[in-house]
This record gives sequence, structure tokens and C-alpha cells, in this order.
Amino acid sequence: MKEIKLAILGGGSSYTPELLDGVAKRYLEGEFHAKEIVMVDIPEGRDRMETVASFARRMLSKRGMPCSLTTTVNRREAFDGASFVISQVRVGGMLSRRKDEHIPLKHGVIGQETTGAGGFANALRTIPVSLEFAREMQDRCPDAWLLNFSNPSGLVTEALIRYSDTKTFGLCNVPIGIRMGVAKALGVQPSQVSMDVSGLNHLSFVTGIWVGDHDATVTIFDSPLFDEYLKIEKYGARMGRFLKRLRVIPASYLSYYWCTERALREQLDDLSGEKGSRADEVMRIERDLFQMYAKPENADLPEALKKRGGAYYSDVALNSISAIVNNRPVVEALNVVNRGSVPGISAGSVVEVSCMVDARGPHPLAQKPLPPEVMGLVQQVKAYESLTVEAAVTGDIEKAFFALLNHPLIPGADTAQALLKDILEANKDYLPRFAGKAF
Repeated sequence: MKEIKLAILGGGSSYTPELLDGVAKRYLEGEFHAKEIVMVDIPEGRDRMETVASFARRMLSKRGMPCSLTTTVNRREAFDGASFVISQVRVGGMLSRRKDEHIPLKHGVIGQETTGAGGFANALRTIPVSLEFAREMQDRCPDAWLLNFSNPSGLVTEALIRYSDTKTFGLCNVPIGIRMGVAKALGVQPSQVSMDVSGLNHLSFVTGIWVGDHDATVTIFDSPLFDEYLKIEKYGARMGRFLKRLRVIPASYLSYYWCTERALREQLDDLSGEKGSRADEVMRIERDLFQMYAKPENADLPEALKKRGGAYYSDVALNSISAIVNNRPVVEALNVVNRGSVPGISAGSVVEVSCMVDARGPHPLAQKPLPPEVMGLVQQVKAYESLTVEAAVTGDIEKAFFALLNHPLIPGADTAQALLKDILEANKDYLPRFAGKAF
């Protein structure tokens, strides 16, 4: 069994125990041994990281996985000799996420951490920091892979690929979540199911489903499963009928674009009540999780972790690591350079697409064209993403304005300008490239 050193950026995240539980499973199943694990966080996050690390050591010991698990606030120390680096950072913490959700709602637009104005603000903070990671990796572990789960994953991954030499790809749990649901509905193991996935991060579409060598696409689209999925994602009967006719299963985030008024109304209702935004809810969940992690008798993943979101992301990450380490190909939906795999998107852009992963990393698989009914939306969001990456890297205020103006959830120039002003002011401590600039 091959041994690796794994570095986890954002080690104090409440996600980390799920990731390390998956690492232990891979060891017990003989896939690879993360003999050395280093958790990294910022000094302000040290206490949280130590709580997670203590819990993780108990959990790994109970599962019978021998390893060295250490913590540090020194990234370079963590990168030395690393084989894989997983980035799950949240620049500005949950309080910045709360601002990302609340500021857009003040202007009457969707407030969400990866989509729209909130995702834009998140990208401005996260992209420069992620590029610092990549530069340090080139010095300390130039052959290592950087697996990016930091949101907005597609934009951050595009910046890493365009502006660094580090080997990297992005992760998302949405496609694998659909795959798990399909497997459960069909009564088969998830490993038996593969999907044709095409589009962008949080705007991707499943266009084909396979169980082994059998094409199960028609079976799924004509089954109650599809109707139930649409109901859960709140598309409504009319939109559900359209999707069924298109023969695509969308990422749930499509509801923000197709059902904007309903989504906005629900967010405003939550904000005016006790629930608050999703960030408010997650902060309550995390308080409970960290209380559980801190109990010295606890060594099992708490049930409450399922409420945190991000389920199955560790499976995508560890399936990919196993494929690279063992040169045992698997198919996963990842964020990678397009190279023509998604028709209608430029070859050099990052897309979310089904990939074959082997010792050389992920290779995008050619997909059939998306229906024109959704392709225009995908292309417009891609334009927004490209402009956002440039703005984050250069601090160009006009690029930032046009990025917001190009997003389908921003209704016009006046709103884009007002949003940009508020976002830059609220995030000024994290955006030195924009210091002193006004539009």
C-alpha cells in the first residue's frame, strides 16, 4: 500500500472529520495510507483546529489507522514533502459568509455564498489567498496536487489554473450527491453508477446516466425519482415539466436562476424571522458540532454533521487521490480546463465535467452539446466568472463592475455599482488590491 503525506488547508473546518473518516476507510480498504497528515489554519483558527485534531486522533485510533496527525499555522512547514494538498478555506470565516448573504438581499437580489453577488465577494477574497498557496507549493512541494474545495470552487480553480503552475483541479459535492440519489433509487451501489456531467460549478447538468454498461437515462427521467428531485429543489410543476422535456438533471442552484422571485422571497422571509440566512443557520450547527468534537469520550462522527452541507465531497477527493496514487482509473465530475469537452465554452476555461482520473490526474471526457434552452445561461455565467477572476487577480475596479453586471442575477448597472461599493467596503480588510479605488 502506497504512503502519502496529506496537508489540509482550513484544518479547523467542521468538514475535516468527515474527510479524515474517509481517509481511514481508504487505509482499511488497502487503497493508500496517509501516514502523515498535517492540518493547517490561521492563528485565529488555532483553537478550533486543535479541537478538531483531538477528535480526529480519537476517531482514527478507534478505526485502527496509524498515522502522524499534526497541526500548524505555518503553511510552508505543512507543504514540505506533501503529496496532496486539500484546500477548504473560508477567507474571512463565517462572518464574511454572513455578509455575502446579507448585503445582496439589502439590494433586492439573491444572497448566496457561491452564486451571484455573494459568490463574487467570496471569490475576491479567496482567489488571491489561493494563489499564495500555489506559489508556496511550487517552492516546497512542486510535484504535489492541489485539490480545491474552497468556494466558489469553479472560479478559484480557474484562477489557479490560469495564474499558477501548480497541478490542480476543483471539487464539488453536487454531482456526486445526484449520483448517490440515483444509486439509492435504483437499488445499486454508487460505484456502479456513472454520469455524463457538463457545465460549470453549481451550474452543471447530468445528461446521461449509466449503470455498468447499461444506459439508464430514460429509466431515470421517466421515473418518480425525477419528479421527486424537482419537487425537492422547488422548481414547481411548470419548470419541472420543462426540465423533463430537456432530459437533464440540473445542479440545484439552477433554481436561483429559473425561480429567482420565489428564492428571493424565501430568503427575505428567513431573514426577517428567527432562521436568518444560511450562514446564521450554519453557525448554530457548528456551535453544536464543536461541542461534540470537544467531548473526550466522542470518537464517532456526530449525526449533526449531515446538517452542515458538503456531504460526499470527501468521497470525490479521496476517489481522485486513490486513482492518482494507484493509477486505477475512475470517473468523477471535477472542475478542470475544458479542452473542448463542453461544447460552446472556450477551450481554456474551467468547466465542471465528467473526467477520467488516473496517475496523470483528471482528463475531461467529451460531452454532447447542452440544450440551447440552458446553454445561453451557462455562457453568460462563464463570462461573469472570467471577469471575476481577472478582477480578483488585478484589482481592476472596472472588471469587477462588469463582472457583476454580466451576472444573470444582477438586474442592471445601478444595482451592480451599488453592490460593488458595499462589497468593497465590507471586505476592505481582505482586498488590498482594491484599496483606495472607487467606481
